[in-house]
Amino acid sequence: MIELWLSTLSEQTLYSREAEKILSLGRPCIVALWHRDLIYGLFHFRKRPAVIMVSGSKDGEWVARAVSLWGQHPVRGSRFKGGKGAIKEMATRMNELGIGAGIVADGSQGPPEKVQIGALVLARLTNAPILPLGVAVDRAKRLNTWDRLVIPYPFTRVTVALGPPLLVPKDCRGRALEPMRDALQRGLDEAYEIAKRGLHCEGR
Repeated sequence: MIELWLSTLSEQTLYSREAEKILSLGRPCIVALWHRDLIYGLFHFRKRPAVIMVSGSKDGEWVARAVSLWGQHPVRGSRFKGGKGAIKEMATRMNELGIGAGIVADGSQGPPEKVQIGALVLARLTNAPILPLGVAVDRAKRLNTWDRLVIPYPFTRVTVALGPPLLVPKDCRGRALEPMRDALQRGLDEAYEIAKRGLHCEGR
């Protein structure tokens, strides 16, 4: 049902040259996105096997079921429920399976659109580049939740943008992660702006 609904959307992709190359070569990478864009972000990458961080709460049940049906590998956890262990498990599965990962950059409970360190730690453990994802939808409902989850209307337009990769050195810990956090914040904000501009240009 979810796939049938989202398949009605008209999609445009705007990938950076570096992101396009990483994906075309099949290199493991970590796609980071805002929690609000989780629904279409998961759908967009449904044909690319990956380890997916899914909230350990009851709200994460539908996400875990959906990604499993798409052949993905859900790992349950959040900042407050087994988050550190889940990140380590994600890294282990990425290395064992030779695949990438998807993770919400603002965590399972926010604050919304503010980068937490989960994606950065995962990148450090796996040496995989982080690709910031931006999603802009023409017509959608926003739920009255902490993340303002975006529910695209059927048959609307959507633009997906992927920014340049961000690499986290293996010795980057503690306060040294702060500049990387700022860089990922900028990358996600810029990816969304690119997606939004692309959506407006497409609609003219």
